[in-house]
Amino acid sequence: MQTTSISKKIIIYFISISVIILLLYLLCYVVDNTIIFPTPTTILEAFFNLLKTKETYIIIGSTLLRLLISLIISFIIGATLGVLAGKFNFLNLFLRPFITIFRSLPLASIIVIIMIILGFNKSPYIICMLMLIPIIYEAFLNGTLNLNKELMEVWRLESNFNERVIFKIIFPLSKPFIKTAYTQSVGLGIKVLVMAEFICGTKNSIGRALTNSANYLEYDKVFAWSLIAIILVIIVENIPKLFNR
Repeated sequence: MQTTSISKKIIIYFISISVIILLLYLLCYVVDNTIIFPTPTTILEAFFNLLKTKETYIIIGSTLLRLLISLIISFIIGATLGVLAGKFNFLNLFLRPFITIFRSLPLASIIVIIMIILGFNKSPYIICMLMLIPIIYEAFLNGTLNLNKELMEVWRLESNFNERVIFKIIFPLSKPFIKTAYTQSVGLGIKVLVMAEFICGTKNSIGRALTNSANYLEYDKVFAWSLIAIILVIIVENIPKLFNR
């Protein structure tokens, strides 16, 4: 049964990818300008050419490092505030306007404001964190509010609210919410980070590589770097599955 299920998934994925390739060829035919919209074959050629250069891996590593730093700090802040807000309602009410503002502000506005205040170097980190913290906060808040009430009563009777309760009870029971927060954060994080790198012109970054490719009218490389970003999202999103196994 499991083998059948896996084979069905593979077939569905293959059909889906085939449809995407056909759509790309169709768009290429409609645009009728391979310089502006290169064929999938040209994009793949540029993709594999990028993978042959050392600079590509430096760029990928630098962007991933920025994402990792932003994710770690965002998880520390978001998780701490989310758990405390789930425990203390007044904090939840106090933080609600801030979370609403950060989730509602257009990305372009956040990037411009942070760039004006902090300059170009630190901006990608801060911009990424400001977009991720609300998502992580909501996940841990919901996880804390939806904990098993009977278990919560037990620890209330037997101990105070401390780090042992957080790591032994709240985190394990909040696992589904944490997984959702991680998955959403990685996808959004890379998109936001690349956009911030693009606007800030961050050295050794996918955003800067996209800028350079566009400036030199190398649109096949623009698509190739976009493909690299998509692959990075897929790989990083599936890291928790490796730990589950």
